Amino acid sequence: MISVVIPALNEAEGIVAALRALPSGVEVIVADGGSADGTAALAAPYARVVAAPRGRARQMNAGAAAARGDVLLFLHADTFLPPEALGQVQRCLAAPEAEAG
Repeated sequence: MISVVIPALNEAEGIVAALRALPSGVEVIVADGGSADGTAALAAPYARVVAAPRGRARQMNAGAAAARGDVLLFLHADTFLPPEALGQVQRCLAAPEAEAG
């Protein structure tokens, strides 16, 4: 399973569009760094929201710790994946010579 981890801080303006654009079948975690604009509440219907200390690395670590997938894909809150992206990730990691991605 692929776990998509999105560190977020005050991303209310675009978080719903970003989350709705993700394909089904992936675990989605938003690691919120203490947003004051309602980001966490807006994300909650579309993702598991975890509270994290502010700071992108800390938020990414908190999201990774909460993830259940065997593949972690980190995205910025304003990033939209092309439709074939997850298939490409899976094909790349399935290659016998792949050690990390």
